[in-house]
Parts: sequence; structure tokens; C-alpha cells
Amino acid sequence: MSPVKLPGPTRGLRIGLFGGSFNPAHSGHLHVAETAMKRLQLDWVWWIVARGNPLKSEHGDFSARFASAEAIARRNPRMIVTDIEKQLGYSYSWQTLQAITARAPLTDFVWLMGADNLAGFHRWLCWQDIARLMPIAVIARPGVGVDARNSKFARTFQKDRIPEAFAPLLADCEAPAWVYLNAPLDPSSSTAIREGRT
Repeated sequence: MSPVKLPGPTRGLRIGLFGGSFNPAHSGHLHVAETAMKRLQLDWVWWIVARGNPLKSEHGDFSARFASAEAIARRNPRMIVTDIEKQLGYSYSWQTLQAITARAPLTDFVWLMGADNLAGFHRWLCWQDIARLMPIAVIARPGVGVDARNSKFARTFQKDRIPEAFAPLLADCEAPAWVYLNAPLDPSSSTAIREGRT
């Protein structure tokens, strides 16, 4: 195991892992992270800035993306932005999550995902293995409710979905387990920001 250092304390904690390109980060990302932190009763949320996204042609400069995530996440003192994926040299979430859980076996991790990512989650490398590695919380995003709830992931793991009212228990569940969190919607979009539409 390489000597990569985890970004914060882990033992006995409930930590949300929020991966993304953050190209750039915006208030919608913060909304997803804070909704998850509150509704799942998490101790911390780690923002994992992607080294690169194999499903996107436009990655953006890593340093700029990292800085934008830090600028947004610092609004909450229990959010940490990490470059652990870059340190590890990985490009796939599956690899990164395996490495993190191996380094912190006494931590209850939850993978956090905006509903806009859930519709295409089945195109990720080892997506079913991710679902079996740790619980997943999906947070509502504008315009994707039906697509997310009818996604291949949602159908494949239908029996593992827990009621929204039980969201505080998700971190204690054995994977696969997931919850869909409805919440007030933030319309911010990285694409719109890059294209100057906001």
C-alpha cells in the first residue's frame, strides 16, 4: 500500500465521499454535500477532485478545479477537499474508493452522488462493485428525477433502496444499500458556468 495520507481523521466516523470533476465547483455541489451531511448525519464530507473523467472529453486544469472546490467547500467547516485521487494516480472512482476503504477499515463511508450522475452511473467502471463496496446516497438535482429513478442502477439495486425516512441509518447499512434524497433544488451547473450562461 502506497504512503498516501488520508485528508482527515477517520476512525469511528461517518464520512461522505463526494467525487466530481468540479469544473468548476458551484453552489449546487455545496447543496448536494450539505444536504447529505445533514440528512445522513455525517461527521465529514470529503470532496474528491477527479484526476480526470474517462467519460468526459473536457476535464479542465486540475489546479483550477481543485481551487474552485476549495472556494465553495470552505463555507462549511466539516468539508475537506482532497487531491487523493491525483496522489494515487487513478482515474476511476472504483480504484480510489477501494484505496480509501483499505486505509480506513473502521470508518463508515457513504458515496454521495447528485441525481444527474445516477442516470449514467452504469457506464462507470465497476459501478456494481462500487454499490457493493459502500452505501450510496443520491441527492435530487433539477430535471433528472425520472431518469435517475428509472436508471439501470436504480433497477438493478431496487431491493436495496431504503426509505428516505431512514436516511440517517444509511451509513450503518451493509452495502449494497442506497437512498434517494429529495430536497429543494439548486439549478447551478458547471456546464452553464463554463459556457457563460449564468
